[in-house]
Amino acid sequence: MTRIPDDLAAAAHRLLAPPPGVIHTLAPGLRARAAAALLRLALDEAMDGFWQRVSPAMTYSRGRTKALCLEWYAPSSVARQWYAVWSALSAACHHHTYELPPTPGEVRAWHDDVVELLPALSPGSERTEA
Repeated sequence: MTRIPDDLAAAAHRLLAPPPGVIHTLAPGLRARAAAALLRLALDEAMDGFWQRVSPAMTYSRGRTKALCLEWYAPSSVARQWYAVWSALSAACHHHTYELPPTPGEVRAWHDDVVELLPALSPGSERTEA
């Protein structure tokens, strides 16, 4: 499997926790929103990779359909966590002038969830029926 989801999560981490001595020109709120977008993309890519291995025809389905069907092919806890984190990241990615951006702390918590979910959607994680 390609490392794209892992690379996206790592890029989000670098936005949230820049190395010492690095000065960002973006405000923390903008970095948090950009990191949220990268994390959501990582989840989407991981889901597409999962369905490409399990049932290639599912890659043409909409995101919610993929999420609903995930429970049949992965542990239900993984499916629920994926949907909860994906929904939170989706809300954070949609900018409205009357809403505050997500805090860096919120995005760090979502990052931890995404990093936990990526191996659950990687090759060999599929549920096997007896």
